[in-house]
Amino acid sequence: MFLSKLAERTGLFEFLAPIIGGSDNNGDNQQQSAYVSNNDDESSQENKELVKRRRLDAQKKAEEDAEARGVFAKKQRVRYHNKSTDVICDAIVVGVHFDDGLEHPYYTIKHKKQIEEELEDGCKKVDIVEVEKQTNPDRLQRVPWDDELSWKVLK
Repeated sequence: MFLSKLAERTGLFEFLAPIIGGSDNNGDNQQQSAYVSNNDDESSQENKELVKRRRLDAQKKAEEDAEARGVFAKKQRVRYHNKSTDVICDAIVVGVHFDDGLEHPYYTIKHKKQIEEELEDGCKKVDIVEVEKQTNPDRLQRVPWDDELSWKVLK
């Protein structure tokens, strides 16, 4: 019973195929199976959209709750200011740490960094690498909510 309620709340039942009752007439089962398979694509797309909406809503609520507490949420999109290079870039919070107490959080973020490398022939090669680093909140800035950009993070 507990697992049924949990599955219902998380939307797991929406992924399960409907149970088709047994019938003595084989034609009825074939018609029901055909009906299920015809609607399978539509219901699958609806389920994906429903899951996407639920995950986006949960992330947005987590970010709003974190902002009310004065912190950032995991998987939140932010802007990171690298003070040594004076560059501001988009980043994603991948970890929230309270090792120094609840009033002094620090964050693990991921961001893309451009690395220039000079080759032997004098040409420059530019690579974009993903960097993971720890930082404090004074180097992070909130960005406005965007469903599509947030979904790219959540996928």
